[in-house]
Order: sequence, then structure tokens, then C-alpha cells
Amino acid sequence: MNNQFLRHLVATIDYRFQKSVQNSSDHFGNFSLGKGSRSPIEIINHMFQVLRATRTFIQKDNRHDQGRKKLDFLSEVERFKAELIAIDELLSKKEVDLESSKKLIQGPLSDIVTHIGQIALLQRLDDRPILHEDFSKAPIKTGL
Repeated sequence: MNNQFLRHLVATIDYRFQKSVQNSSDHFGNFSLGKGSRSPIEIINHMFQVLRATRTFIQKDNRHDQGRKKLDFLSEVERFKAELIAIDELLSKKEVDLESSKKLIQGPLSDIVTHIGQIALLQRLDDRPILHEDFSKAPIKTGL
């Protein structure tokens, strides 16, 4: 199967992302620590932009919509999820060579994992911590 590892990583990102945003409070999207830190809406918008650029990299297309327009929290979550689905579909059809795969892992995909951790931390600070789970046993499946 082409891109099996990359697709598993994308599915893992989806799973961890869903865990980080579930049960959010009504005000969580605008939750901020101040001091120039990003709100969850801003973090998810950035993650969407990173994924959009990742898709154009895989497609070897130099044109792409930056998607800088910020949406409300639930719309940002949905747009990010839709972009994950688009990336997974692309990876199911187009093989990515090893060197490009390494770049995707060490660059944009790791960046997104880091930002999911930020969202999880903000959830905890908003008194809605993510429940403990052995993520190595999570039901991760490709084909979002």
C-alpha cells in the first residue's frame, strides 16, 4: 500500500485532534493566555494553512489558497478535518517518494502534532482536560 506510514500519521493526527477539541467550552475558541499567545481558533487556522500547503507540496502545485480567513471555532475544526480528509485521499492515490515523505514528517506533520499538544494544554487550563488514554492502543484507521 502506497504511503501507508504517512496515511497512518494523518489518521493519528485526526484522532489526537478530535480528542483535543471534544467537549470544548463555548468560549474555548477564543481562550487566550495573553502575552501574544494564539487562541485555539488561531492555532487551528494555522494548522489548516500548514495542511493546505502540504497538499500543494504533494501535488507539486505552486498555487494554493492560503485560507487565512479566520472562521468561528466549530467551522475551523470542520475545515481542518476536511483538509485532513483531502490529504488522506491524495495520499491514497499519489505515491510520495521517501525523501519527500521525510520532509513531510519532520516539517508540517510534526508541526501540526505540536499544535495539537498546545490545544490539549489550553483545554486543561480551561478546566477541561483530555481523559487519560493509552494512545498506542487507540483505534487508528486510515481512510478518513
